[in-house]
Amino acid sequence: MPAVMREREWREDPPDYVFYGAEESDFFSVEVVHNGLFCSLRDNLQYVSCSSTVFDYCSAETWSCLWIDEILTRLGYVRDGKLHVYWCYPGKDITDGLVPVECDADCVEMIKASRTVKILALFVDHTNFLRNIRDDVILHGVPDLPLVISPIKLPRRFDTAASPSSSSDVLFADKGKSPEFVPEEVQLDDSDSEQDSDFYDSDYNVEEGDDDLFSENIDTSLNDYNEKELCDERENEVALDDEDLNLGNEERQHLKNKFKPFDPEIDMANPTFKVGMTFSGVEELRKALAAYSIRNRVPIRKVKNDKTRLNAICSDGCPWMLKASADTRQGGFCITAYSAKHDCEGVWPLEALTAKILQETFMHEFRDNQKLGLQSFAAKVHREFNMCPTRFKLSRARKAALLQIHGDEIGQFNQLLDYGQELRRSNSGSKFFLTTNSVNDPGSADHREHLATVYWSYDACKRGFLAGCRPLICLDGCHIKTRYKGVLLTAVGIDPNDCIFPVAFGLVEVECTSSWEWFLQNLKDDLNITNTSPWTIMSDKQKGLINAAQKVFPDSEHRFCVRHMLQNFKSAGHKGETLKNDLWAIARSTCVPKYAKNMEKLKVDSEAAYAWIEQLDPKTWIKAFFSEFPKCDMLLNNHSEVFNSYILDAREMPFLSMLETIFSKIMGTIHVYPHTQNPSLDPTRDVNSMVYNMAQEDMNNVPIVRVLGPLPENAFIVSARDSIPQARQRVTTATTRGNLMGR
Repeated sequence: MPAVMREREWREDPPDYVFYGAEESDFFSVEVVHNGLFCSLRDNLQYVSCSSTVFDYCSAETWSCLWIDEILTRLGYVRDGKLHVYWCYPGKDITDGLVPVECDADCVEMIKASRTVKILALFVDHTNFLRNIRDDVILHGVPDLPLVISPIKLPRRFDTAASPSSSSDVLFADKGKSPEFVPEEVQLDDSDSEQDSDFYDSDYNVEEGDDDLFSENIDTSLNDYNEKELCDERENEVALDDEDLNLGNEERQHLKNKFKPFDPEIDMANPTFKVGMTFSGVEELRKALAAYSIRNRVPIRKVKNDKTRLNAICSDGCPWMLKASADTRQGGFCITAYSAKHDCEGVWPLEALTAKILQETFMHEFRDNQKLGLQSFAAKVHREFNMCPTRFKLSRARKAALLQIHGDEIGQFNQLLDYGQELRRSNSGSKFFLTTNSVNDPGSADHREHLATVYWSYDACKRGFLAGCRPLICLDGCHIKTRYKGVLLTAVGIDPNDCIFPVAFGLVEVECTSSWEWFLQNLKDDLNITNTSPWTIMSDKQKGLINAAQKVFPDSEHRFCVRHMLQNFKSAGHKGETLKNDLWAIARSTCVPKYAKNMEKLKVDSEAAYAWIEQLDPKTWIKAFFSEFPKCDMLLNNHSEVFNSYILDAREMPFLSMLETIFSKIMGTIHVYPHTQNPSLDPTRDVNSMVYNMAQEDMNNVPIVRVLGPLPENAFIVSARDSIPQARQRVTTATTRGNLMGR
């Protein structure tokens, strides 16, 4: 039974043809190196984090690209625009022997190599790294070797063209190494050469005794390219060390103390050391050593590391060393001894690439894009250092960078009272107050104040809402994604352009009846609402909101979002496109006869769905039963949802940073859009606006007294006062939650 190509099992011995009968057998083995990454820095190229799989009994008679595709399929890969396969010439490495396998002609070269070497190596490039970044290491076809190189005698066993008694000389460019395999096209026939094969003569080489030819035939005063002469302004270090200089003791001391300072802003990207270089402290020297280790791929170890001295060495047997100590003359650290030579092999010091180094290196990236994902961050790190840290290390670096940008959460919570006081002082009419609860400190009898709720609103938002918006308030809650969690409650209005108009905000621990009642009561008092009958509340039927709205706004119309009602409708088991269309048709009914007709159609389609709909109050979700006073028949609470998405990035920040971000977004929404449509609405040109007065105050540096007075009544309600329904005599009281601060 003929042998078929198969994958070698773990700990299985290689076939016999690998050790015996290499000349007689047509089989060979292929070692596939895959599931890794090519990493490169300057002349160093490595394939890291890889796996190796060996396929035996590959036949030289049938070997082609189809078998390579079969191998990739067995390994779970598919050749696409990114994945490429390379094979390595025997006796060479990946820096000078990689050849792409793209057609059957490349497979023929592999077959020729298998005549003498029975294990060939295939490398899988999953990310097209070599073609995009290191195209210089790829050999296309048979490499063209230069003529003028150091000659090497070819072993007799590779001389296939000459007779057994003759010898052939082949020139190689592999730094004097003799490879195990030489392609036939590279072998040179020197039978007609009149020169000795061990030497090569050139008419352009300067012979011995012709050292003065350059000075005799070249005019150094002529500048053919009109280039500026470069002058090295650095001092000659050799001159400073010359013992023959005729200098006094004072001048020698001056030269001795003239050290070169280390500039971390410039030199930290690629540090270079020299004797006499000074650092501001030992911490700066440690950072420079870490950067040197990463950039030069060397394992630097600190054998002595304290506040007064630092001694660093490389790996065992490497002459590199650095000694530094505290210098009282300069007030920092100075390098006293240094050897820059390395005899060690390059390594990938991933442990030296710490999260702190990543944070400091890419801080500007996070300032430009605070939503930078880990995948994009990893790509930037790979381009900069040609290393791939773990996902956990990248996450810690990003968290530290964002913490430095936004500030500490605990520190920002401690500044809430100061922030509220400054907001009320600088923006008269704005509200900011919080409540706390006394909590027993575990392990002691002390009591600590625990933040319970926060309420804030801006005077301009309240005045704009009362002056130009309909008496309709959209309520919603969203979670903040910080360390201490919480729920952000928002009240949003609708401006004359049917766009969002934020009114007030609140932060509570959980979303419940008491928290919503507390927020609605503060909102009612803040807007000076005494008669609740003209107002309409729009919500998603959040937890506890229905009862709270009925208590605080007893005479107001309360509408529910139909989209959320549809989700409850489906959760009750009434699914399908027909029932969904029936529900929307009922909600869009603009008159009672159309409502009755659509209800009958739903009853025909499903008796159970009809019974579920009949239990709902039609005034909360059907247009035919809406109040005509607010002149608004919207069925969805999209305005609150849009605003929550608008401040999504702010909800991930610490509290004060979140407040400032929301404030900036509100200013952009209110200030920019209307002025582009109507320049006459620009408050910077209106002498009666607060923005204009504040600008004049900053310009003249003279405080201007602004008397705004109490908040006016809603302009829409004032213009339609005769049609306002009478309110029932009912008094509501605000719920006191904890200790009130900063009202």
